[in-house]
Amino acid sequence: MLEVYKSVSLKNVMAYGKSAFLAALLNFFVWGAGYLYIGHRMLLGAGLTAISILNMTILLSLPESVLMMGSELFSMWLSFIWIALGLLFAEDVYRETNEMNKVE
Repeated sequence: MLEVYKSVSLKNVMAYGKSAFLAALLNFFVWGAGYLYIGHRMLLGAGLTAISILNMTILLSLPESVLMMGSELFSMWLSFIWIALGLLFAEDVYRETNEMNKVE
């Protein structure tokens, strides 16, 4: 019985029962929010969330004429990079949540 308690760490307890799908969804749309949801890598999660919210705020506050000044190719690559990073963060938190939900 004592062996079971030794294998349970604080990070496993915080993430136990958390939805890996929800964590991935949160991390895709708002970088870092999935890490905050599962309670692991809190500093990284807070930093990424702040960057994500700041970027969204700046983009939404700019006039359309400023956004259209750049080339379409630049906008396309920027969107591609944003989505690719969102998918990478989503996949990372999905795997991490599944690993932390496996309490042996």
